[in-house]
Amino acid sequence: MNSIERNLKRPSADMDTQSVKTVTMALNDLLANEYALFTKTLNYHWNITGPRFHSLHQFLEEQYTSLLKMMDSLAERVRILGEAPVGTVKMMYERMSLKERDGSNLSSNEMLTELFLDNMKIQSFIKETISNENLFSKDPGTEDYLVSILQKHENMSWMLKSHLD
Repeated sequence: MNSIERNLKRPSADMDTQSVKTVTMALNDLLANEYALFTKTLNYHWNITGPRFHSLHQFLEEQYTSLLKMMDSLAERVRILGEAPVGTVKMMYERMSLKERDGSNLSSNEMLTELFLDNMKIQSFIKETISNENLFSKDPGTEDYLVSILQKHENMSWMLKSHLD
């Protein structure tokens, strides 16, 4: 196989197969947690009540829409690396570390607190992942991508916290 054929098979000729698998495993774990957070945010959007209903209903819609876009770009990043993203509810459930929670009996502050804490867990996961210098030494594109996702979650956390103060 010549170098052109090799580059067609792998996005980065510098990355070995194991590195690609390790990076995409982390991306798929993140994708599963984004899915969990998306589903929880949508659930809370449907179940929000109280005097702040209208503003929080709209706010949660903005949050889950942002999460949907992040999930799509995460899946695309996995494809860029030549692997397959997790794509079934079962696969997502098996990989997610965030816990599901029914929003039908929660106050708006309980919902927002839960979403804030889940965003913080995702931030911790991303920070832990990108702190592995060996993992991204030959894949700065994915590292930069993860930093941009981290920044989005920092912004989402700040917005959630601002509704709790």
